[in-house]
Amino acid sequence: MNKKIFLYFVFLLTASITFPAFSEAKFSNVQIDSLREQLKKNKGAERIAVQLELAMQIMENEKHEAQLLADSALKASLALKNKNLEMRSYLALGRINEVLNKKDLSVNYYDSASIIANVLNDNWYKGEVLFRKGVIKNSRGEEINALEYFNGSIQACRLSGNFKTMGSSYSAMATIFRVNGLYDRAIEYTINSKLNYEKAGFSEGNAWASYILGRIYFDLKLTQKAMDYFQDALKLYLKQASEDGNNNGVAFCYEQIGLLNLESGNFEEAHQYIEKTLEIYSKNKSVYGISNSHKNLGLIEYSMGNYNVAEKYLNESLKIKNEIGDILSLPTIYQYLGLCLVGKGHTAEGLKNLNHSLKLAQSNNQKKIQLNIYSKLTEVYLKINDLKNAIDCQKKQIEIQDLILSGAANIKIEQLQAIYEIDKKNGQILELEKQNEINSLLIKQHRTSQFLMIAGIVIALLISLAIYWFYTKIRHKNSQLKETNAAKDKLFAIVAHDLRGPTGNLTAFLEHLNDTFDDYSPAELKKLLITLSKSAGDVNALLENLLKWAQSQLNKIEYRPTELNLTSIIQNSVKGLLQSTENKQIEIKFELNDQISVFGDSNMIQTIVRNLVGNAIKFTQRGGSVVIQTALKDEKNASISIIDNGIGIEKSSVPEIFDINNTHRRPGTENEASTGLGLILVKDFIVKNKGTITIESEIGKGTTVTFTLPTNQDL
Repeated sequence: MNKKIFLYFVFLLTASITFPAFSEAKFSNVQIDSLREQLKKNKGAERIAVQLELAMQIMENEKHEAQLLADSALKASLALKNKNLEMRSYLALGRINEVLNKKDLSVNYYDSASIIANVLNDNWYKGEVLFRKGVIKNSRGEEINALEYFNGSIQACRLSGNFKTMGSSYSAMATIFRVNGLYDRAIEYTINSKLNYEKAGFSEGNAWASYILGRIYFDLKLTQKAMDYFQDALKLYLKQASEDGNNNGVAFCYEQIGLLNLESGNFEEAHQYIEKTLEIYSKNKSVYGISNSHKNLGLIEYSMGNYNVAEKYLNESLKIKNEIGDILSLPTIYQYLGLCLVGKGHTAEGLKNLNHSLKLAQSNNQKKIQLNIYSKLTEVYLKINDLKNAIDCQKKQIEIQDLILSGAANIKIEQLQAIYEIDKKNGQILELEKQNEINSLLIKQHRTSQFLMIAGIVIALLISLAIYWFYTKIRHKNSQLKETNAAKDKLFAIVAHDLRGPTGNLTAFLEHLNDTFDDYSPAELKKLLITLSKSAGDVNALLENLLKWAQSQLNKIEYRPTELNLTSIIQNSVKGLLQSTENKQIEIKFELNDQISVFGDSNMIQTIVRNLVGNAIKFTQRGGSVVIQTALKDEKNASISIIDNGIGIEKSSVPEIFDINNTHRRPGTENEASTGLGLILVKDFIVKNKGTITIESEIGKGTTVTFTLPTNQDL
């Protein structure tokens, strides 16, 4: 079962890479009939060319005939000793055998085509062959080799002006980066793909690139950015549908826009878009699309509390999914069928469905869905006061969360280095191409006159200066890449040390609790469960900081300033920390000026206050105090101070406190974990809000952190 699931995922990934490249193969029966007529009339090289074109057009539906046509074309081109047609025949045979899933044979044909393309110096077909070989490498999980082939395809296509295949190669590389969590690279390469599709006039590829950008920003939870790109893709797909009647792309966009609205709580809009999707798939008789639409409508109705209607849609989707064998969607359907039953008060039957969905997700190795199901099961068991099962489910949540985090942090440095080497190689290729252009100019100039020779030397000097400038820029870029690599190493270290450690401890404690469960009373178990929930909440808080830090590094967090009452926003920020102060018996004192308003981003300011006050609590001994003061610093700025009487910071450590590479990390007064990532976020967000931050501290006497915010939007 797991092998089948793996192959299915590989198929989906390969389809997502090659969709733009194959999408040109939409040929009408009229075109195919026309080629068959030409085949009867033409002879020699013209007949071979028609054979190859017809083979490429029918290879998806008439594989056997396509192979016979390509074999015949190869024999005829060998007889004519026509190297160009021989090369194209090998390429066609490679494509047909790839469709037949004969990958090794396909690679052999591509190698033969590549040899001839190099002899003929035909960069157009060289780019086509390298792209196809990259697709095969990627389908086998050899991502680094695939990246090298796609990169080679880009270079060949750029020399020959094959913008369409160049766009497909950029799109393929972007997909690999996205799957590995390198969203910044994925965005960069998808935009390059989009630009090349525009040059080629390939509107469907352009629309696909916008759609993929929307998916990337959806993954990053940047809702508005994702919506903008889905709307852009929808506009292009609607225009295409008006021309050729193919509205599958329109359905893709409607579905994602509907899910975005569901994520944002806009249930009516979500319902409207999914209904549009259902209408399109019904007209196209796409059972897979219809089943997905029913499933999505079920999720929306459940979110609105309409459990009976939700069950109707989910059962309809389930029926179709079982008929077409779509096992990957079954866990989600059974999960929400169970939640509907629980919502209607049929808890036992609902738990049965939830546990069935969990078994399906486990057999499919769908970890994120398992995590979600365990979360829902924990809520249900707590609701019915079944503490033992609630503990078991929470333990499983932590184990799966640890596995997901380990996978996210396991992007090898060698892979990153390979990507950087590709960038370096690109720069070197550009320099060599410029040098070749210089040499060509010099040769032409020597054949003319001394005047042109002098002009050529001047041009050569100017271009040499340009090359030197490019070389300097490349060195600067390499330096930045090293710094980025070091920052990523630090992030991985934080994930490995500060997340895996606590989650491992939680797992061990839960195992011990499971073994000694009968030794505790219900009241004691309830108390222990609350403590465990708090620990899991601390891990989630660190995860949130990690996500915000990653978004901040990509400059993807949108700065949305408004006028805010400073007292209100501080009080709202501190609410979530009151439990911590009670646990450590720390008194929070407010010395706030209620008349002060500031101009800034509400979410960022709350993150700043939460992190600074949380640090003050963490590094203050039990029974201590934390004072929060606000005042007008001057006419244009307000100051906010967080003052504690805790353990303080060494003066030599203060300048390094906002550096992610700083190794100075201390536990709190009661051994609370500390990564320093919160303070790095604080500094980034204060800068984005046009403020400043200062720290004054003395060992044993406490720390005062003061930051400023503008009081009006003119700053």
